[in-house]
Amino acid sequence: MVSVRRVVPVLLLVVAFPLFGAAKKSSSHPPRELHRVGDHWTAYNPPDAATWPAGSKTYTIKAGDTLWGLAQQFFKNAYMWPQLWESNTWITDAHWIYPGDVLLIDAETAQSIAAVSTGGTGATAPALVTDTTTVPATEQGVTPAAGARDGFVTAADPMGGSRSPIPLGAEADVYCYGYIGDPREPMPNSVMAWEDAEMRYDRGAMTQDISGGTGDLVLLSGGASSGLVAGETYIVVESGDMVTRPGSGKHPEVVGRQYLYCGQIRVLCADDHQARGIITQSCTDIHIGARLKPLPQIPIPLARVPNMPAFCDSSSGKRRGYIVGAQGGWDTALGEGLLVEVNLGQADQIQPGDFLTVYRENYQPGQPYQVLGEVGILTTNTHTATGKIVAMRYSMEIGDRVEIR
Repeated sequence: MVSVRRVVPVLLLVVAFPLFGAAKKSSSHPPRELHRVGDHWTAYNPPDAATWPAGSKTYTIKAGDTLWGLAQQFFKNAYMWPQLWESNTWITDAHWIYPGDVLLIDAETAQSIAAVSTGGTGATAPALVTDTTTVPATEQGVTPAAGARDGFVTAADPMGGSRSPIPLGAEADVYCYGYIGDPREPMPNSVMAWEDAEMRYDRGAMTQDISGGTGDLVLLSGGASSGLVAGETYIVVESGDMVTRPGSGKHPEVVGRQYLYCGQIRVLCADDHQARGIITQSCTDIHIGARLKPLPQIPIPLARVPNMPAFCDSSSGKRRGYIVGAQGGWDTALGEGLLVEVNLGQADQIQPGDFLTVYRENYQPGQPYQVLGEVGILTTNTHTATGKIVAMRYSMEIGDRVEIR
């Protein structure tokens, strides 16, 4: 079974709810077992702050806080909330945080935390830099590349490079995001009902949005005859919109359908036509009608991140494509750490661990393109792939071009 530690912001985080942590809408059920720690109640077992390294910075959660809101407060970028979660692994469900629990803040944000807590004028919190021509590299916390002047990079850019192989993502990047696939992909098994439906059904409501999360018992349509096996764990999938190639005009070229990973369900028992199970992991709320497919085993690729191309470097001349999907959708400026989808895949000789250079065509025809950053590939399908932005020079967006390194 996969232990998912991080959730995709686009799936979870648009509106922050008070008291409990970061989700587009809160989980259907908070953790059921609360216990008293010191002077407050919590579902978790936060570590003793005395065991943290000397000089560690901390923040005590207050009523109304969310990871989403705290990331905006500390980083000036709410989409960086997973950094807070990853520093506090004792929080097992990012939907729910509890006033009185103490967060460990990593060293990178210590100055911004101090400024927030004291009302001082400390260093500016890290933010997504969209224009390095106006923000010198030294202000971004990096050493300017050889040949760099006033933010321009004229030599190989070390902002993206790594001397030794590093993981290109985390488990949540591959088990809590999704993929673009065949619009007709067969998935015969689905969530049919909840074991405690009477607790969820509002008799007076005109419409019902009944959903569940980790720990809920579910009734499943389809059984042994359609492939479900008692004891096995399945990934939960919800169908999204059709994805088309950017700029394909009045008759859009269909790339595939967006499929979203919502969590995991372990089948407890099954007969020929029905099964029963338990939600063992939830990335976002799981709804009736969500489909099941066998849980894929997806290794996180290890690779050396290449330097971004220099100003005078020529194109690789390899296959090109587009960013066709991303966390946050069309209106989001994309930067390091966010996931993107491209319309290149296994048929284009792409495999996990490969890299794509992201670029934007020059508005003046015939002129060189503008290099934006690098994407490391995490997973591939026949004609599409999902990757993570591992280095950036300028912010990106859906519709930008990619080229195989």
